[in-house]
Amino acid sequence: MQPDLPESYYLDNVLTLFEHVRRVYGDLLETRQLAFLDDFAALSPDASKLCIRLLNRSHDCYRRGKLNYREIGSLEAAIDELAEGGFLEINGDIDRATLISLFTLPELRAFVADADSFEGLGKLRRAEFEEALLESDDSHFFTRLQHGDDLLQLLCRDEYLLCQMLFFGNLNQSMTDFVLNDLGLYQFEDYRIDPEHRPYRSTLEIQQHWLLYQLQNRFESGDASDRTQLREIGRGIPGDIDSLAPGFRKSERLRYEVARQLERIGDLRSADRLYRRCLLPPSRERRARIYDQRGKHRAALDLCERIIAQPLDEQELQFACGFAARLIKRQGFAARESIEQLRITHQPRVIDLELEFSDPAGRDPIEIAVAEFHNTLDPAGRCDYVENSLFNGVLGLLLWDVVFAPLPGAFYNPFQYRPSDFYAHDFASRRRGLLDQTWAGISDNEDIWRLVKKRWRRKQGLMNPFVNWQGLDLDLIELALERIDHAHWRAIFSRVLRDLRNNRAGFPDLVQFPSAGGYCLIEVKGPGDSLQKNQQRWMQYFHEHGIPHQLTRVTWRGN
Repeated sequence: MQPDLPESYYLDNVLTLFEHVRRVYGDLLETRQLAFLDDFAALSPDASKLCIRLLNRSHDCYRRGKLNYREIGSLEAAIDELAEGGFLEINGDIDRATLISLFTLPELRAFVADADSFEGLGKLRRAEFEEALLESDDSHFFTRLQHGDDLLQLLCRDEYLLCQMLFFGNLNQSMTDFVLNDLGLYQFEDYRIDPEHRPYRSTLEIQQHWLLYQLQNRFESGDASDRTQLREIGRGIPGDIDSLAPGFRKSERLRYEVARQLERIGDLRSADRLYRRCLLPPSRERRARIYDQRGKHRAALDLCERIIAQPLDEQELQFACGFAARLIKRQGFAARESIEQLRITHQPRVIDLELEFSDPAGRDPIEIAVAEFHNTLDPAGRCDYVENSLFNGVLGLLLWDVVFAPLPGAFYNPFQYRPSDFYAHDFASRRRGLLDQTWAGISDNEDIWRLVKKRWRRKQGLMNPFVNWQGLDLDLIELALERIDHAHWRAIFSRVLRDLRNNRAGFPDLVQFPSAGGYCLIEVKGPGDSLQKNQQRWMQYFHEHGIPHQLTRVTWRGN
């Protein structure tokens, strides 16, 4: 049963957010931001509630007569207090489009009913009606509209959003995260967040990250075909952001998005220049494709070789191998050993299985049917549908303290189930000492079992980016540790940590423990399905490390 939230829960949550921002970043905030926090703290409860109610909505302009919040004792007094404190303005200048948006269609029709200049608009739909109003030169109508009710305009949204950016590390999350925590839907690990470990280390880093969001807004709201504007946005992205700063990955993503759009509209030279400033994948992939498109096939091949020599992740590596092989074949270039050695050549053992079609509603995955087939065929054995949960789950339990280590910049707020750099290419290298310390205490599967069992009991239910609690049980983990060689566990863990973004997925669907001993990882494919690239890469790796695996292809009998 979900708990009842107090009537002022939203204000309590914002006060928690503001307190966090002041405690962690107070010495980095600018004067206007500190003034906002000070002035808000001085508001009465009613004015505070109204301010947050309005800020948590998606726009900045409101009509006084449309506001109704039962938990606010005196709405009029709260409005006047916010206006006096500079949080909102009453009846200030407002553009016509925004003014029109504050009224319902019947209200707008009532306003124009007796105006000759709007004759014949009564049956138009909302969009057409608004367009006709905006094209009108009847200033008297807009004056009447503006005086139809007191108009309130918020003046403090930027300060509020900046506090949210400091708290969440982005502007994609919202106060909903607080509510989910209040309801007990998610449980988070308790990690340290203080000025010593804060993500933003200077006022400049805050300003740079804020600028990136302004540029992102300009990019998303602008003309996608305007190459001049796109180039200006690209040039506006700071090039001196430290790789550990919160804005670094944001700058990389935005720079890539702008370059990709320039590429789409055919401005390949500008796109290539911008891709060159991107340090993270898949910028080098796009550059290789542009070289090829512009007829610079040798340059494309050379770039692929550089990627192969120093890949930033496995997806980039796989692209370079495949694209280089196609260039060699298409352009008649000499084959290169570095490329041939890394191509996926392994073909897994294939078992064709015909099963009785018994689930016409499609409620159970095909993988469940195959697992049940094996369990029926070998009742003393065990076959489970685990997909990505088994190996990731054991790894997450082993590395719990590593994942939640309070490295500077890893955590912004108490509602993170993973560190902010979890998918960064240097996640493992930044924690090399902690990882080495963990592995030094693990020499066999018994050591893994002891540590996993302890973490299972202590951390049950807490969120962890590796651990899917619903997809695991302790008996299965114990059996897996009895049957799967220690060297195989370590090999799999090593590959996962090498590229978390791409290698946490792609594991075979099933793990089978036959009664005769041993184990096998089984990927299941139904009619028309084929192995995905990341699944092929895993099977190539299994082959190289002697890890038992197979592909089961299913056809239905009686369907």
